[in-house]
Amino acid sequence: RRRKGVYGPPFGKLCVLMVDDLNMPNKETYGAQPPIEILRQMIDARAYPESGGWYDRKDVTHPFRSIIDVLLFAAMGPPGGGRT
Repeated sequence: RRRKGVYGPPFGKLCVLMVDDLNMPNKETYGAQPPIEILRQMIDARAYPESGGWYDRKDVTHPFRSIIDVLLFAAMGPPGGGRT
C-alpha cells in the first residue's frame, strides 16, 4: 500500500508479474473469460483512472484501488493446443 486507495511495490521498486498460459481459461455462458477480465481491469488505464486497478465493493468511500509500478507480461501456447 502506497497511500489511500493506491497499491504497488515499495517506492523506487518495480513489480514484475508473469502470467503463464493466458489462453487457458474456459469461456463462460456469455463468452467472457473472468481471469482475463481481471487482468484487463488491472492494465486498462483508459477505462479505469490513472493506471488501472480494481473496485472494492466493500469500501463505499474509496471503492477504486489503483495499481501502480507493476509490469505484467504473459505467455500463451499455440491455438488449438498443439503442444508437443
